[in-house]
Amino acid sequence: MSAAPGANFGVDHVPTPREGVSGQRFGSDYIVLDAEGRTLRGLNPTAIRIWELCDGKRTARSVAEQVAREYKMEPSQVLTDTLRFLTDLARLGLIDELQEVR
Repeated sequence: MSAAPGANFGVDHVPTPREGVSGQRFGSDYIVLDAEGRTLRGLNPTAIRIWELCDGKRTARSVAEQVAREYKMEPSQVLTDTLRFLTDLARLGLIDELQEVR
């Protein structure tokens, strides 16, 4: 089931980069480039890691849990921040429509 565009990202939604969107390091910066050539930059290390874990297989919850483990952070706060960031990415058109895991 797909969520409406612009909807808030749910814990069981699977973040998937939109076709033509890529992310890579460029010097000391990390750039997410969309298919139209627009860039998103200035991501902090945890945002970069969240982006890297958006592989179309993990739920938002599992992405947040992995980040919390790796950075030794409070899981509930990481989940809140991850959902907010994924919602922003969806609104920017950088990740595909939200899909719920069944």
